[in-house]
Amino acid sequence: MAHVALEDDGVHISLSLADKVLAFSGSLRVPYTHVLKVLTDPVPDAWFRGIRIGTNLPGVKVAGTFITGEGNIFYDFHNPNKCLTLELQHDRYARIVVEVDSNQSPKQLQQEIRERLGQPEA
Repeated sequence: MAHVALEDDGVHISLSLADKVLAFSGSLRVPYTHVLKVLTDPVPDAWFRGIRIGTNLPGVKVAGTFITGEGNIFYDFHNPNKCLTLELQHDRYARIVVEVDSNQSPKQLQQEIRERLGQPEA
């Protein structure tokens, strides 16, 4: 799980220590200018997500960078129904998909990020 904080200039995604180890990654920071879309759709099931640097145990934990035909995608989730997805441009990742902390709502974060981007509600 990740804690998502909305800062003045971007989104800060803090991973737990265990998730940092499983993902071989630290926390992430994304400028709002790099965000194209914000989604809360459930993450589709997939046994193969691409070449990975991290952990891929479907149904248990997906965490890390996955190199795909779409570009690099960062995943950190257990529950695919509680994820926030950022589709990006001009970033090392084409997409970031994280399960948000239990005290956070993906839909609420989506709405707040869209407001900061000046995007209409979906």
